[in-house]
Amino acid sequence: MRKRERDIRRAMGTKRKNSKKQAERKPGGEPSFRRGQKRRNMTLENVECIFSYSGRGFGFAEPLETVGGGRAEDIFIPPHDTMGAMTGDRVLVTVKQSGQRASGEVTAITEPAVSSIVGTLHVKDGYAWVSPDVSRMNVAVCVPLKDCDTLDIGENTKVEVIPDGAPAFNRAMSIHVEPRADVPFFDTKGRVSEVFGDASTREANYAAVLHESGIRTVFPERVLKEAETSSKQALSAEGRQDLRDRRIFTIDGAGAKDLDDAISIEETADGYILGVHIADVSHYVPYGSAVEGEAAARGTSVYFTDKVVPMLPESLSNGSCSLNAGEDKYALSAEITLDKKGVRRGTRIFKSIIRSTVRGVYSEVNDLFEKGENSEFYKKYSAVYGDLVVMHRLYEMLREKGYERGVLELEDSESVILLDETGFPTDIVRRERGDGERLIEQFMLQANMGVAETLSHHKLPCLYRIHEEPDEEKIRDFALFAHNIGLNTHNLSGTMKVSAGKTAEHESAEASTGLSPKARKLSEKLMMILSEAEEKKIADIVSSVLLRSMMKAKYSPVCTGHFGLGADMYSHFTSPIRRYPDYFVHSVITAVLRDGDEREIAYRNGDGQNAKEPPSAAVFRKAAGDRAQLSNDCEMRALTAERAIEDLYKALYMSDKIGERFEGVVCSVIRFGMFVRLPNLIEGLVPSALFENAVVNEEMYTLHSGGKTYTLGSVITVELIEADVSTGKITFKPVWE
Repeated sequence: MRKRERDIRRAMGTKRKNSKKQAERKPGGEPSFRRGQKRRNMTLENVECIFSYSGRGFGFAEPLETVGGGRAEDIFIPPHDTMGAMTGDRVLVTVKQSGQRASGEVTAITEPAVSSIVGTLHVKDGYAWVSPDVSRMNVAVCVPLKDCDTLDIGENTKVEVIPDGAPAFNRAMSIHVEPRADVPFFDTKGRVSEVFGDASTREANYAAVLHESGIRTVFPERVLKEAETSSKQALSAEGRQDLRDRRIFTIDGAGAKDLDDAISIEETADGYILGVHIADVSHYVPYGSAVEGEAAARGTSVYFTDKVVPMLPESLSNGSCSLNAGEDKYALSAEITLDKKGVRRGTRIFKSIIRSTVRGVYSEVNDLFEKGENSEFYKKYSAVYGDLVVMHRLYEMLREKGYERGVLELEDSESVILLDETGFPTDIVRRERGDGERLIEQFMLQANMGVAETLSHHKLPCLYRIHEEPDEEKIRDFALFAHNIGLNTHNLSGTMKVSAGKTAEHESAEASTGLSPKARKLSEKLMMILSEAEEKKIADIVSSVLLRSMMKAKYSPVCTGHFGLGADMYSHFTSPIRRYPDYFVHSVITAVLRDGDEREIAYRNGDGQNAKEPPSAAVFRKAAGDRAQLSNDCEMRALTAERAIEDLYKALYMSDKIGERFEGVVCSVIRFGMFVRLPNLIEGLVPSALFENAVVNEEMYTLHSGGKTYTLGSVITVELIEADVSTGKITFKPVWE
């Protein structure tokens, strides 16, 4: 531990500070399990912990008294002492301290983490049991053999099981199922609640992911009827600014059908007026309606490899709310005023009616930016080509302003999975992003920041998109990693947020002013590290590690700033077809404009804050907290499902390539091996057991074997030995020429 602290201080250019010796015990006499504290031959019963399973029989328990408050001294739980606890279970542990290492035994599971398990059914020697798909579950669920006959299911069927006659799984040491030698399974009795099909097929695993994640795939009949009726409304310019004579157009991916944002530009003597025109979903979906309730429950559209599960019924998402070229559409427009240097000076928001001039496609616009009037797509875009030239100039200024503001441009590469007519993956490639994608991204950022500022100025409720400053300990770990691979981390500690000793009053003051000065300095230093990584051709790996060090962005009714974007105020406004928080912001604006005397909501830099909140906003203020939490939950659910389906397709793609060799780079090192990433972004585990006398150092991100040391970015040749479609896991073995 002392060596690690010394390494961190060296990496960050800091000296050790003297501090008073911490008390061994907290008030009340209970020991606090902190790193570095010496305890010998101690026994403590009934310590309440959160359990985490390793996937290899043993686990770790983190005392609740330290959860969320500093680094806990994890208690090692040997394989036969886990009581079948699963990751996330709340457990009671009897701790035995001998020397420097605490170990313990789970004596009770007080709050189980799951109430159902999805896995593969096995039938052998007169017994039937289900092995979970995910390694965090250290159980085998026994089911009655007669159920297999009754449900007409058999070996290798993907199923869901629930407890048999109990609200939660009760676990005991297995006496029926023959476990693997290194993993002593625990089992419990359950019953099959859902059957998905053959565990080796795409269809069964796809259905299982959707079911397990709770993704709502069917709209209630009432919602469909309400949406259909609403979508058939006749359009009128009354009460709206008529922008149908403006050059307004969309730019999206070639396959997009829900076109919810369009743009326009006007160059003025003082700078620019950027128009961001968003589908007026709140006109068609009144707050409190059946469609709104269903949208809140879904939270977001979910984008899978071969399908979309939309947040809104198709009659709205692909129909009346989609800004199709040549059609009159209702919009909620934000006009952002910027000076000649690209600095945002004000925003005004108003209801409009627009007609998109052209349906732009990213790949075509990128070709235009590269070849100009010589592009094969020039004729299609000739009516707006001049605007595109001005937009590109503004985009470059905005991107430069982003650097100055402290935007963290993390390399977050994505895969594109190409399918044949049967739905089987035929190729996987990196998604390429050009100036067209980045231009739209910059313009949407301006609209989202401008709308957040405007709503805050008028004391209107909002679901802000916030991104908290990173945890100090995680930044220390990142600094050590970056230092160990040769990057300059000097004085990084001087930029870190000092959290100790803060009062609620101080935190409230920070929340009202957005990002702290220290946050901006930290962002600046991290950008310098990323820039150096880019020069050394290791930006992908460094960005990936830094991304894991960041807090997760989330929605909140309280504005605390967005660290990753360097923004004091930020909201989501530009995608109300596919994100509920954007719809919520639209609904607030619609209510205020409907019930007030003004036809727009505006803000200019330097304006004083309005005195009071409009009465029409009260209902949204009351609901904002619950809607923010629901949106956060839905977002996490969607991300989990999307990743699971992507892993499924990657395993399918690799399933007929067993024995083939690939060249990849080490992208992660963990205690039981290292992950290798191929050029097409497929990742697989190379278990440390497949190396001779492997020595893994997780803190240094290294695996040493046979006189060779592998670290992040190391090139290695591997051979595919397994592609498990049921779990989405890919396994390689190292190849030595």
